[in-house]
Amino acid sequence: MIDAGTHGAANWVDLTTPDVDGSQAFYQQLFGWDVVGITTSMGEYFTAEIGGKEIAGMMEPGAEQPGSPAAWTTFFYVADIDDTVGKVKDAGGQILEPPFDIPGDAKVAVIADPTGGMFAIISGPRPHGIYFSRNHGAPCWIELLTRDTDSAEAFYGAVLGWTAVTSLTDGTAYTMFKLDDDDVAGMMMMPDEVPAAAPAHWSVYFAVDDCAAAEKKVVALGGEVLRLTTDIGIGRFAVAADPHGAKFNLMEFAE
Repeated sequence: MIDAGTHGAANWVDLTTPDVDGSQAFYQQLFGWDVVGITTSMGEYFTAEIGGKEIAGMMEPGAEQPGSPAAWTTFFYVADIDDTVGKVKDAGGQILEPPFDIPGDAKVAVIADPTGGMFAIISGPRPHGIYFSRNHGAPCWIELLTRDTDSAEAFYGAVLGWTAVTSLTDGTAYTMFKLDDDDVAGMMMMPDEVPAAAPAHWSVYFAVDDCAAAEKKVVALGGEVLRLTTDIGIGRFAVAADPHGAKFNLMEFAE
């Protein structure tokens, strides 16, 4: 598995939410997370853990971000954040938030690719990053949904050094982004059922032991199921939103 401190690798996912207490309760009951809060110079930050391993974070938007919608954000590690920001501009992306310091001597910038997909980049000392696994409640995959896969492929190749391998499954094209021989992320065209107003976006998949059961629990906890459990080659997945509207995916892997 690729090291999370490799340039271009997924390094973290976190949730911006207007109600961090309510979001904690939702995800703790859904995924069994242990949540630990710390006070930082940017405010209260909460880290979710499974089996003692950090898997995700969450916080309320700062005073400079009033009314920010609830959303999950994927972070990719970069060796030099200023150099990467320059590549983003050259490749047709947008700098939504220029590099800023965060606790731990790291820097973060928020980016939009040319198709509108928003993500963050992080640089600096970080001894470990996101813990991907197939354990219930852990992030297990990230994926870009876009209406212009060619532009996205060129952008991420130029900025993060990814190569792309596209294959057809049941007539649907799916792109696997790679660093050397390691899978980094996936990409596919926005499904037809997604409203035209929905922008390109990165999705986080969380592993579950039983997708249909998790889907029912989402609803019982006040969330919404946007796509019912669907069989795919490697298992079953569903698309959901938490009570504040942050979208995420559920993934049950086949044995």
